Amino acid sequence: MIPPQASISAMTYPSLSALDSEDSLKSFNEELLDLLLDVDEAYPWDTTTPDAEDYFNQIESEFSLLEALEESEIKTQADILFSHLDRCWSSGNTPNLRDSLVRKFEALVPSSCLETIIDQAEQLAMENVSQLTELVECVKPLWTNWTEDDLEVFARPLAYSMRGETHIKQDAWQELSEIEQIRFTMFIAQEILVEVRSHRMGKLF
Repeated sequence: MIPPQASISAMTYPSLSALDSEDSLKSFNEELLDLLLDVDEAYPWDTTTPDAEDYFNQIESEFSLLEALEESEIKTQADILFSHLDRCWSSGNTPNLRDSLVRKFEALVPSSCLETIIDQAEQLAMENVSQLTELVECVKPLWTNWTEDDLEVFARPLAYSMRGETHIKQDAWQELSEIEQIRFTMFIAQEILVEVRSHRMGKLF
């Protein structure tokens, strides 16, 4: 026998802006869990029956919150929710990855540079931007005396070549010129972006 599904009509939906605190987020999760465990009313499996139509009309009427909000406000509140979800994802999965990245690259660049690159890569890995933009944004906080156009010049050989084809000088950091340091940080940023994406995809499958 197919188990009945939980009704979503019993839940009192909190304002998305209330998710600004950890306590509110915890409360939201608890309400969601209660909802999933509530089996007092079965989901109408046959959606062609009159009862099913009444059921769905009732459910839709309970989403009056959306009707009262402007489209821009809905987008703002949705962004808040997704920001919290992304933070929960990051807090649960990032530390081990970060430790691994630090161990892998800490001997190549100063720790402050590496931490900045990792922070930028974790944010950019979820955004739909070009590889050229990713590389520039990952290292831009490190090289504030250089314009974005200048950094793009250094990033193009990495962004438009096959991974592994570009050869980067890997002498001791202090022995590199500033231009070589910029290129080297972009090379490391490219490697870190690949690993961050691979890690997150691995968690999905």
